[in-house]
Formats: sequence, C-alpha cells, structure tokens
Amino acid sequence: MNASGDDFELDGLPVPDDSTGLQSRDSLELLLSQFADEVRAGSMPSIEDYVARNPHCAGEIRELFPLVFSLEQWKSNKEVECLRNNVPDDFSVEAFGDYKVVRELGRGGMGVVFYAVHTKSHRPVAVKLLPWRYAADMTRWKERFHREAATIAALRHKNIVQVYSFGRHEGYYYYVMQFVDGVGLDRIINRLRTSSRPCDASVLVAQNHPEGIPVPKPGEFPDEAAQGVLVLMRDSWRGFARLGEQVASALAHAHQHDALHNDIKPSNLLVKQNGQVIVTDFGIGRLNADGEELDQHDNAQVGTLRYTAPERLHGQIDARCDIYALGITMYELVTQVTPFESINRAELLNRVIHEELPPPSKIMPQIPYPLETIILKAIAREPDDRYATAIEMADDLRRFINGQRIHATRKSLLQKAIKWYQAIRSKSRRI
Repeated sequence: MNASGDDFELDGLPVPDDSTGLQSRDSLELLLSQFADEVRAGSMPSIEDYVARNPHCAGEIRELFPLVFSLEQWKSNKEVECLRNNVPDDFSVEAFGDYKVVRELGRGGMGVVFYAVHTKSHRPVAVKLLPWRYAADMTRWKERFHREAATIAALRHKNIVQVYSFGRHEGYYYYVMQFVDGVGLDRIINRLRTSSRPCDASVLVAQNHPEGIPVPKPGEFPDEAAQGVLVLMRDSWRGFARLGEQVASALAHAHQHDALHNDIKPSNLLVKQNGQVIVTDFGIGRLNADGEELDQHDNAQVGTLRYTAPERLHGQIDARCDIYALGITMYELVTQVTPFESINRAELLNRVIHEELPPPSKIMPQIPYPLETIILKAIAREPDDRYATAIEMADDLRRFINGQRIHATRKSLLQKAIKWYQAIRSKSRRI
C-alpha cells in the first residue's frame, strides 16, 4: 500500500510472515496425503520424483514417505488377512481335472495348497487354489494369480518349482505344480542356530513329510529321486555356497525371462534331502523391454521387510532387489543370526532403511574371506555396488566352491572415504 499525503493506493494483498514454517508444513501434509492416495490407488509413485518436484522439503520426504508406504502396505496386508479369515475351514474338493485330491497341505498368503495325484501317471503334485469366489475386489487377485501361474510355467529350471497346468473348478481358480518333498531353508537355519550337532537334511525332510502321504520309491520318478544326503555343520562354508549358487542360478534364469521373484527368503526356498533347492512362491513381477517393472502395485504388497532391499521402499525395483534378498538370506545362513532383529515393525523399517549389517566375520570369524566378500557385495546398500546380475553372483559362488579366485572385490578405505564425503556434500546441498 503506497501512501502520498491522504491518498492511499492498494498495491496488493498482505503476505503473512511464514517464519514458523506453517506453509511448508501444510505443503508437506498435502504431499503426504497425495502420496498415500497414489499408493492406495495401486500405483507405485517414485519418492525421488517427489523430491525433485519439492526440493524445499526433500529431507522430510525421504524420511517420511517410506513410513507412509510401509503403513499402506501393512493396511493392505490386513485386508488380505481379513480375506483369509473368510476362507472355509474345509474344502470338500475331490478332484481338480485329472488330479485326485488326497489332503490339504497348508495355507499361505494367497492360496490353499493340496496334495493330489494324477489319476493316470500316479505322479504326486501340489495344487494351489485361490480360495475366494465372491470377494468384492477379486478381479485383481484373479489376474495376479493367473499371471503368477503363467509366469512360473514359462520358466524351465531345475531349481524353480514347475507349474503343469492352470484351471477353474466350481468358480475357484487353481494351478497344478510340482510337489516338493523338502523342508524350508528357515528350518535348516533354525536347526543350525539351536544345535551344534550335524544338520541332516533327510531327517528334517522326513519330519516335514505330510502324514499319510506315501514317499516316492527310488527311481519311480527319476527327476524327483534323491541322490545322496545333505549334511551341514555351522561352518559348512562350501555347503552354504552350493545352496546359494542354486538360488542365484534360478534367479538368473527368471531374470533372463523378464520375471522377478520379489520374495526371496529362507521359507520360500525348499531344500530336498539331497541338497537340491527349489525356489517357490514367486511374488510375481515382470519387466518390460526398457527394464522397468510392470504391475508394481502388486509387488508393493509382497516381500518380507527383513529381506527387502532399501531402494524398494523408495519405489525403485529391479533384479538387484532379488540379489539383495538372496544376499540377506545367505547372511542369515552363514551367521545363523536373524538380520535386522527388531522388536516391532517401525524399528525394523528404520533399520532396513538406514543401517548396515555388521560383516559376517564379526559373528563367525572363521568364514572364508571370499565367501564373505560375495555376501557383502550382494547386500550392498547401493544397488550399483551389488552384482549387476544373478549370473555374476552364481559364477562367483561356483568359483568359491571350486577353490578359484572370485571376481568380486571390496572397496578400499580410500574409496569408502570418498563415497562418504560425496554423500555428506550431497546431503548438505539438499539442505
């Protein structure tokens, strides 16, 4: 407002003092609300895109948005849990096409699994059933279930569970897959953790074998027959590497066919008594020709936080996330210590995002330097510091098993100092 004697001229509306930062706070709240709406709508918004558009609150975005993402993921998981609670206690199903149902094996996050037998060949199989017909939003679940079956069926690898067929029975969708008479790697890790005695895989498999289901006779199904028995000790370094190499080879095959697993963790790796690992329970994600992931909103709801690559919580998902998850799994296998152990989800989320695990040698000083180097490269916090492909990781594991020099190296103290200095400078510029 200009004054000249008694004459006043309106020059514009007054601008309130923002010394308290109220405008920035309101802006951040709006951004948080917008981000949460996008996640709930099924998209996978990039946190770094929000940072680029709103540099004035970059620090708060990087700090708070992963928490919002985790909360929305938790809410979605609760919805799935509610759906699971509505699954009938008993399915009176006698057959799925040519497969006669023997009994229910178990229930997971997205299905009920039955043990069945092919009526002509008598081959044992597992049948996974999507157990909802009339849920309000079943279209997306049916599409995801069908995509999971189709994607795995296209993969032909000795360490990936085989899918034989997909069908529909009385309104229920199902697919038929290989029956794996094995035990989860988590059971083996727990056995190593709690006992210093040798861990005999055949004993654990026998204990895990479903009651009332016949064990195939040797040679009855050649591809299923066990040859030899896996026995591990707490320091079976080459034995651990053999397990990891099989998973890395399976992931390499999947990635070459543009499929991500998205949920690598010990319980999804079944170990047969002869030591063969079968990768199961793909949290399906596919890549397009440009390497960008399709159907990311589904992948936002899968994966276990402890094995989740930090960048996934910022919306960056590619094959290196699977490599990280395998690295964390191998870390747990060789140390027999739960990674990022936390008392609650919020603490776990904070540790996954901000902390680095201590080198395995701090827990198991006897671990060979090359094996530790492989694991540390796989779990590097920066994706560019990890193995670029699962093929490279599998190759290094084979080299270690055969007593050859591995390709992976560790950063020198000078390189670490330079990277630390660059990170500090980058952070100061953002502030």
